[in-house]
Amino acid sequence: MDKVLIDTDVILDFFYDREPFAEFATDLLNLCEASQIKGYTTPVIICNVYYLLRKTAKHDIIIEKIKQL
Repeated sequence: MDKVLIDTDVILDFFYDREPFAEFATDLLNLCEASQIKGYTTPVIICNVYYLLRKTAKHDIIIEKIKQL
């Protein structure tokens, strides 16, 4: 099984639906969910995502979205 590191940009592309990369980010996360690849991230990436999302959303919403990853 392939292993991939999912970085901050991929997660933000997914959450913010940023074109032209949102479709790729969605496909990548779907492959992880289907257990076709193994996705990894780091605590620093999660902190960066939280920090950037916090500028546009409330704490509870961000935590719920991060848990869905």
